[in-house]
Amino acid sequence: MTIDDNGKWWIGSEPQDLEAYLKALTEEGYGVQAFRLARCTCGSERFELEADGNEGAARRTCAACGTQHFVCDSAEYWEEAEPEAWSCIGCKAKHANIGVGFALLESGEVRWIYLGARCATCGILGCYADWKIDYEPSTHLMEQA
Repeated sequence: MTIDDNGKWWIGSEPQDLEAYLKALTEEGYGVQAFRLARCTCGSERFELEADGNEGAARRTCAACGTQHFVCDSAEYWEEAEPEAWSCIGCKAKHANIGVGFALLESGEVRWIYLGARCATCGILGCYADWKIDYEPSTHLMEQA
């Protein structure tokens, strides 16, 4: 895993770099303490992504098989959401690796979700959306990335 942070954007050499990126991004706030890399049931790690950070909703669509999956509890908020499709800020590609970072309460419950995206073409890293979780129990969300 290598992140190049010398240019205009941070560039990750592989999908797992999203974890280090989200931890660095959040170290002065609600820091990421747990991380899950999204992987489709077909094994692919490349997705199209739609998200609405205001509503706390995101959906990924597998680039290999087309399976759609709501990220964490997004299905509950999708109807009210106005999702925007992700595209790379650099090369404009439409496929990304997706990682979800979780800030936790002392009890281990989820406090905040950070939705990270790494361009599957050029490697640019970013946090596409984030939202607060204000209910418990919430630890199940970590298995729904």
